[in-house]
Order: sequence, then C-alpha cells, then structure tokens
Amino acid sequence: MSSPRSGSGRRPVRVLALLVVALSVATLVSVAAVDSAARAPPRPVCDVCADGAVPDAAAERGVAVAVGASSLDLHVRADGSTRRVARLGFLDGADELRNASLRRAVVDAALDGSEGQAESRLEGDTLVVEYSRTGVARRESGAVVVTAFHAAGAPPLATGGEGTAVLGADELVVYAPAGYVPAGGAADGRVVGRTVHWNADGAGADGIDRDARPTFVPDDASFPEVRGAVARLLLRL
Repeated sequence: MSSPRSGSGRRPVRVLALLVVALSVATLVSVAAVDSAARAPPRPVCDVCADGAVPDAAAERGVAVAVGASSLDLHVRADGSTRRVARLGFLDGADELRNASLRRAVVDAALDGSEGQAESRLEGDTLVVEYSRTGVARRESGAVVVTAFHAAGAPPLATGGEGTAVLGADELVVYAPAGYVPAGGAADGRVVGRTVHWNADGAGADGIDRDARPTFVPDDASFPEVRGAVARLLLRL
C-alpha cells in the first residue's frame, strides 16, 4: 500500500518532465523560424518573367509597358545544359519594343547579364526571349537530374541555406531531353507525358518544393523510377 507521500513525490517529476517537453518544442519552433528567416531570398526560375523585371528595365529607358501572363519552357539537354524560352504577354507598350536595339537593351537589363547572350522577338503582343544556361541539371548513372530547384539547407547546427526557387512566371514547363522520360523527383510538379508542369497556383506562395529534383532516364531504361531514385541518392552523397 503506497503512502500519500509517494504520490506527491511523483508529482514534481511529472511537472519537470512536462516543462522539459514544452521547452524542447519551443526551442524547435524558434529554430525553425530563425532558419526560415535566415535563408537567402527566393530565386525566380524565370528572371525575365519576375514581377517588375521587364517593366522596370523599360521604364529606365523611358518606355512604359505592362505585362500580363508569362510562361517559361525549360528544355533540358542530355548533357545537363538547358535552353529556355520565356514568353511575356503585353497588356500595353508592345509597339515600343518592336525596336530591336531598345528591346535588346531592355531584355539584357531584365536578365541582369546573368544568362549570357539572349535572343528576343515579338510575336504579336508577346515578347519571346530565348537563352541557354548551364548548371541547371547534372548527369548521374545515366540519368539527368534537374538540381536548380532543389534548395540546400544550412549545415548541421547552423541556420539559413539557399533561397527557395519560385516560378517568376505564371507557368513553368520542364521538357525531358530527347529520348528520355520523367523518372520521379518532381515533388509538387505535375508530370504530363515527357514534361513536368508547375503553375503559380500549384506551386503556392512558398514557391517550388525545396526537395524538387525532376529526373529523366532513357526511354529504354529498365525500372525507370528506381534508376531515377538511385541517381538522386548518389547526388546527395
């Protein structure tokens, strides 16, 4: 038969345990909040489509334009490089950019020189910008893995990390290399045939899933999902 004293003796232990749990939860929440705040700014996948990029560049040159819907087609090559085709529909000011030299200056400024040589043209009231870029995807074990959307976190016991990839455009379509098919890693992207799609609504306010690494394997690959998973795993090592 236990005495009243033994029951009361256990009560402080329970209280202490609850306090430890509460403090642990509060610490985890605090660290998560600090880590999110310390991350680098979001990275638009389509720089030229990002809010204000073209209008601001045009305004600096005395031209007023208004952009409506925009999209980016990202064509992945088997060597890991990409060809990008951005389309921006103008609500106003398209005629001003029919001047090739002015249009080139606006596009180069909107890209901030980060994309190398870009070609642009107007199709009706739509500005089309084409350019190539390296460092977007990597080859691993016969697969091609798009790594540009994946945002690495901070090292252990540190805060921060890379900024989340945001679309910049209203729609993003990633095309498999010729002779390849999707093999997982799309995260919140939607696989349609040989492409992976994101749109501004589907990606959400926080941008593309930080773990997204769309993977493509040859058409004739056995167990394509397994090969894609192995390639992504090896890239983490």
